[in-house]
Amino acid sequence: MFIKEDAKKMADLLRTGHKMLNLSCPICNNPIFQNKDGVSFCAICNREVIMADSVLDKNIKEKKIILTKNIKQVNVPNVLITVLTDKLNWITQKLEKENQLDIIEKYLKILFDLLNLLEKAKGLK
Repeated sequence: MFIKEDAKKMADLLRTGHKMLNLSCPICNNPIFQNKDGVSFCAICNREVIMADSVLDKNIKEKKIILTKNIKQVNVPNVLITVLTDKLNWITQKLEKENQLDIIEKYLKILFDLLNLLEKAKGLK
């Protein structure tokens, strides 16, 4: 489902004159795009990307990809809390319908991990 949305987003960028670079995002592994002003960004992560040279050896240079600030400002703790809450609800619904003990055990571990993450995310606010 997300793949179609991501592909549509990237196709729209190409149609509007953005250039797809031969580099991929280190976070989501999707192609990096460049707008008409020369700003590089990941369309999926919604982050600006800066390419920097780093010297590994006197004669060897490697391009490093550095993700910088979000293009669209987002309050990360609030977004994270929303996503974690949605996942908690989704796993809980699956758990209600499940009858196999090994799967129930996996769902409970996931719920426990999500609750721990949710508690930490709320501490970031």
